[in-house]
Amino acid sequence: MRARTLAGMSLAAAVAGGLAAAPALAAPAPARAATVCQATVFGNEVAVPGDWEAKAADVWSIQCPQDRHVKVKIDYVTGRTVVSETDIAAGEQWQALDFTQSPDGRGVNAVVYVYENNEELTQVAINWD
Repeated sequence: MRARTLAGMSLAAAVAGGLAAAPALAAPAPARAATVCQATVFGNEVAVPGDWEAKAADVWSIQCPQDRHVKVKIDYVTGRTVVSETDIAAGEQWQALDFTQSPDGRGVNAVVYVYENNEELTQVAINWD
């Protein structure tokens, strides 16, 4: 209800004062940058050499046909946040992971965001059983 009231007040102010009184309503929205990369994000159990016990991990793979700066941000339900970023050359791929194992050996639920040149490319919720 509150959001509707505020939106109605903004519209009423724009109608009463005209578009000159509300330049934000008159200005065109900036064009969104085109994203060209492809991202795959998933949760999996990974065996680490030397410690052959499988550990829970959030895994990502990003491929770009053009030079791009990419960033992965993981927000875990525990409050922990992980950010990893790199530049990918045209035609290259970036694969990486972050171990999510909780003290009881299970994975920790998270939302993984992938950004391409600071534009959100995708987001994936990873829920462990």
